[in-house]
Order: sequence, then structure tokens, then C-alpha cells
Amino acid sequence: MRKLLLATATLVALALPANATTLSINPLADADVVPQSQSAPCIICATNVGGQPAGFGFNNFDSQGNDSSFNLFSSNVTGSFANGDIAGVTPYTGTQLINFLQGLGDLGLTFGVAVDINSTGAKSEVLTQFRLLDLDQAGDGPLGSLVLFDISSPYAMPDIRNGNGSADYLITGFNLNGLINPGDRLVFQASWDHAVDGGESFYIVAVPSVAVPGPIAGAGLPGLIAACGGLFALSRRRRRAA
Repeated sequence: MRKLLLATATLVALALPANATTLSINPLADADVVPQSQSAPCIICATNVGGQPAGFGFNNFDSQGNDSSFNLFSSNVTGSFANGDIAGVTPYTGTQLINFLQGLGDLGLTFGVAVDINSTGAKSEVLTQFRLLDLDQAGDGPLGSLVLFDISSPYAMPDIRNGNGSADYLITGFNLNGLINPGDRLVFQASWDHAVDGGESFYIVAVPSVAVPGPIAGAGLPGLIAACGGLFALSRRRRRAA
């Protein structure tokens, strides 16, 4: 009996979702460059934004090369927010992001974030953190938020294309399917170091969804608990018969 209960607890624990999904970062080849004019919406942006969807705000980040490190949060209200200030920003909502992503076409709820680096090229700027936070789910992120997506470690980002106007890198691995509720408040966070020259810009872009196996009937945590309950009942009947 104890072995069965232990096995049940282990299976339930394994079925619980991880706190964060690890994101991937890759340099963009010339053929895959995402022009700034086609990169919308901006979420943290240091340059003029063209084609920003109506009602989709952003942190209007302005850097003149005076600060070497930044910790910035996105905002659904267009404005310039203080370095490290999450309390002053207005989060996006789950409904807002879901509706936008569904308008991109048959991509599900997957997306990427294009990064436009603006530096002198003398040394690599380093993206120390990039993540998506859910303020309405409990976790170890800022303000007790749940970290939905995060990079695994700092990533050096030398400027591939000097100046602004074209993305240099693409962050992928975002898929909101089954992770958020319509009313959840969501905030992007970007931190980097060794900053020089102008500021960096982060845009949501469409990326093809990755095919995953379809769910098995009755799968998931409820199905697993029901199955374990069935095993428990079967064990009791066998003991009585003995």
C-alpha cells in the first residue's frame, strides 16, 4: 500500500508544470533579418516605433550611452519608465496577447522576440536576463510573480548590423497555450550589461509553431489522478479477495 501511494505521489509531482520554460537565442542571418518596420508590437524600445498596433503600449526606453546596465520592464502604456521599475508599468493582459497572436495567422500561441542591438561594436553587450512574468500566478519572480519563460544564462550579443533598423538576434521558445488565463497580467523583463552607445529594442514577431504530440485521451493531471485512484481501488479489492 505504501509503495502504491509513494508511486502515486511521484507521478503527480512529475505531472506538475515546471516554473519556467527555457528560451533559445540565435543570431539572425542576413536572409532571416526582421526589419524594424515589420517588427510589431514593440515591448521595450529605444528607437522610434513604426506600425505599433493601436492600444499596444511599450516602454519607450531612451539610452544615450550613459548607463552601462539596465533592468527594464514592458508596459501596456507608452512611456519611459525608470530602470528597474516594475511597479510603475501597466501589464499586458492574457486576452490582449492571445488576440494579437491569433491575428498573426495559423501559428497557435507561439511567438518570438526580435532584438535590435545598437552599440559601437567595441565589445559585446550581454543580455543577462530576458523573461515573461505572470503577475497573477505565484512564483519567485518580481512581486511574487511566476516566471513563465526565461533564458538559461547570460548571452553575449555583439552588434551584427550596426545602428538601428534591423534585428540582430531572435529569442524563441514562447508558447502561451495552456499557461495563462485571459485576465492574467503579463510583463516582459529585459536586463543587460556592458551597454554602450544607443539602446536596444525588443519586438514581438511571428515564428512558426513547433509541432508537439497530441494529448492522449484522459491524459494530464486529472487523468493521472483518476488512473492512480483506479490502481488504489484495484489494490484494495485484491486484498479483500485474498
